[in-house]
Amino acid sequence: MKPEVVSRSFGSFMIGAFVMSLLVASELVTHAQLPQATRGVIRLKVKFKSGEVTKELARKRFFLIKGALDDNKSLIEKIKQTEVTTRDCYYRSKGASEALIKWLKEGDCESVYCRAIEEKYVIGNEAVPEFKAAYDEGLRDFKSPQLARHWLTVNLPADIRDGYYNMKQQTINSLIKQAEATSGRAVLSIMTDRKGTAYFTDIEPGVYTISNLLGSETETASVLWACEREVKATDLAIAMRRPFTLSNKKDPKVKCEIIERPLPVCVH
Repeated sequence: MKPEVVSRSFGSFMIGAFVMSLLVASELVTHAQLPQATRGVIRLKVKFKSGEVTKELARKRFFLIKGALDDNKSLIEKIKQTEVTTRDCYYRSKGASEALIKWLKEGDCESVYCRAIEEKYVIGNEAVPEFKAAYDEGLRDFKSPQLARHWLTVNLPADIRDGYYNMKQQTINSLIKQAEATSGRAVLSIMTDRKGTAYFTDIEPGVYTISNLLGSETETASVLWACEREVKATDLAIAMRRPFTLSNKKDPKVKCEIIERPLPVCVH
């Protein structure tokens, strides 16, 4: 091989080695600069088995309470003893129509604010009597069908509008107050999405109790969870691969107290 060819080959090799060393050094600096996770994340997945079918528990609120189950023993005993009337029983006790109870059940709603009130629920065969009466009253005031339907909730009696939600919220607030007094920390809350998934983020590492505080209604039962979870410093990517799954069926890998009660038959 000619000397000039050897020289060029050697020069190319040295340039390549230099570039490679820069890339390695850059990678090492990048890793050194990446902040280490100091907070925790919980990807919560909630489901329930009804008969032979397993379904996600959608649009239900869960709470993160500092401390293990033993630390929150008095709170857990309190929530196990706390029973709130079911949605159907509440609305039947207030004289709600079957059409309104059906509308609430279809959307799994605790108040009339949880879903849009479409025109067919005001006028026509599917009209809900309470909605129609409120709409008619609004039409006399606003003279506009669109405004009357948009604002019809203000013409509903308070018990029908959001009385059930407010009753449950008062009970939950009382339980949160007790939890915060016991743990000395604020209670965090999240709501599951339509797939029964929710995220607690930016959590201080430690041991926590996860609970819905009041039993969540499924198709035939109410289910109450009080579960223990150790949270370690991690990032969202890792939490995505390691969901914390709650079910109404006992899992030996999950430390939980589960109270499942059949929904009562309402007689009014």
